[in-house]
Amino acid sequence: MHTRRIPLILFLFFSLFCLRSSLQAQELRPGKWLVRFTDKSNSPYSIHEPAVYLSARSIERRQRMGIPVVENDLPVNPGYIQGLEHAGARLHNKSKWLNAATVIADSATAERMRELPFVRSVQYVARDISIKNPANHPPKKRVYGTEYTKETDHPFGYSIRQQGMLGMPMPYMAGARGEGIWIAVMDGGFINADSMPFFDSLAIKGKLIEGRDFVERDRAVFESASHGTSVLSVMGANMPGYFLGTSPEAHYFLLKTEDTGGEYPVEECNWIAGAEWADSIGVDVINASLGYTIFNDPKLGHRYEELDGKSTIGAEGAGIAATKGMIICNSAGNSGDEPWKYVGVPADAPGIVAVGASSPDMQRASFSSVGPTADGRIKPDLMAPGEMVVTAGYSGSDLGFSNGTSLASPLLAGAIASLWSDYPDKSDQEILEVVFRYADHPMPDTAYGYGMPNMTISWLDLGGYGGRLRKPRQ
Repeated sequence: MHTRRIPLILFLFFSLFCLRSSLQAQELRPGKWLVRFTDKSNSPYSIHEPAVYLSARSIERRQRMGIPVVENDLPVNPGYIQGLEHAGARLHNKSKWLNAATVIADSATAERMRELPFVRSVQYVARDISIKNPANHPPKKRVYGTEYTKETDHPFGYSIRQQGMLGMPMPYMAGARGEGIWIAVMDGGFINADSMPFFDSLAIKGKLIEGRDFVERDRAVFESASHGTSVLSVMGANMPGYFLGTSPEAHYFLLKTEDTGGEYPVEECNWIAGAEWADSIGVDVINASLGYTIFNDPKLGHRYEELDGKSTIGAEGAGIAATKGMIICNSAGNSGDEPWKYVGVPADAPGIVAVGASSPDMQRASFSSVGPTADGRIKPDLMAPGEMVVTAGYSGSDLGFSNGTSLASPLLAGAIASLWSDYPDKSDQEILEVVFRYADHPMPDTAYGYGMPNMTISWLDLGGYGGRLRKPRQ
């Protein structure tokens, strides 16, 4: 009898040992955590000295629009960051708007951080995904003068339908093409944007700028994904007679905030870090063709009740971003014909322009996400072409057709930037007011929002050719 029971006891002991070892290993496996602080007391920064943490262009924007510098503009207390590092955490990103930091740490370190007197909360936001790209690798050497097939003599080339649906021809032909406007593009990567001929004119003029990689914490952005390249092309491409974006003369700052290695709430934190950086240097327009609803870890996914513009990390930060004088376009999402169907985070945030996708016949594309938000607000806000959109291909001078609100959002962001470039003294709210006023759905609904803008009528309302006499912002 004993000879039969001993192996069973040993098996149970071994199983318990393996389970305990597995749990211990899981606890020691690093993850990413959002740590919120209690205050900004004893900060070395002051709202009376904003030049320490905001550029002259950012300060000028606030002054021109009557936006005060307030406490949420103050950077996180560096002493609090040091305290987290002393507890064993590694800094990933900071957020002055949320008064928080995202850090890399194991569960034991997370518990130690919770005990610190200046820590308000510690929230798990992702597993730690290994860095895949070399740090700060230089962009490719751009070869100018690439040949391409000129399919049409029309000055819009392949862009005519996309431009026309937004009512752009008159201001565009008059020269309103984004000069003097700074646009930040937040995405998952911009493969080959450093070599494709669509962006030659931007590169020659120093208008195609590597911003930051908030995923891998370096300066390299021409990596990881080509999604951002397609997004950039519908705004910034400039191959006359072949393919033109909606704002080919703007400045573009490329920011990598989307982690293509997995889907986790930390990307909402990255979104906020990117928007803060854009605000601090003086960006005018942000496009983010990004949205978050479900994640690799199902327990972290969003519920419809959270879609109230404030309950999620992303919406909280985006709502603050919208108060800083920037126009922020965010894709509504591509879940319209799925069980979820609603817009994603942070498109639900108040003040953010959630952009839905229109079909070529000016109807909502079936995949375009809908509203309302959980608190009853209209979303999406506006529409733009999002079905059979012409975009730059993966390399060279190839073009292709793509679908998605990821393309509708930058098409609109570029169109707004071009309109604003003719009226640089107008505030973000003045520009948005006239864009909404002449959209084609004055009685908005939760499928089509206020509809498709008409940039020509908006431009004429603001003064038409009179705007060409104004000097663009530098």
